[in-house]
Amino acid sequence: MKRNKLSKLALILMMVVLLTGCGSDKSSTTANNTSGSSNNNSTNESTTPNSSVSESDTTGMEKLTCSREATAGSGVDVNLDYEIFYQGEYIQILHSTEQVVTDDQDTLDEYEDAYKGIYKHYEGLKYYDNTVTRTNNSVTSDTVINYGKIDTDKLLAIEGEEDNVIKDGKVKLDDWLDFAEQFGTKCE
Repeated sequence: MKRNKLSKLALILMMVVLLTGCGSDKSSTTANNTSGSSNNNSTNESTTPNSSVSESDTTGMEKLTCSREATAGSGVDVNLDYEIFYQGEYIQILHSTEQVVTDDQDTLDEYEDAYKGIYKHYEGLKYYDNTVTRTNNSVTSDTVINYGKIDTDKLLAIEGEEDNVIKDGKVKLDDWLDFAEQFGTKCE
């Protein structure tokens, strides 16, 4: 049973990275690199994730919203939401929010540790911002990737080139949508 639970956790987190990247007890860890400064990882009280997309960054871009809901086991719901800002056929900014909801604290611990472990690899990467927020019944990973500004060579060095949607330093909207659709993601 534990092995099945871990394999579901690994599958969901793998999808999150590839497509990226309620209560009173809240903490968050932030890794913001928008300005190009070094990572500032800190744990603090927060009611909203710190990763966000500013209107000035998206001027002149079109927006597409996508989502997916899943179950990662008994009593564990996963909600994945994506805001895609694009110009022409290329994605410029991808904002993803992944939320795991359960009352099982051990499961939340596993997801929180897994998210933090994944995003540790991106520390210091400019234009890759992530916040992991924990409440008494959820863990939320909020990520903004500015593909228009990020060093895609450095990003590919972290993620690998095989099965990656980055081609020639850019992400085609259609490629991302085809990939996301394989996992049941629906777009409006």
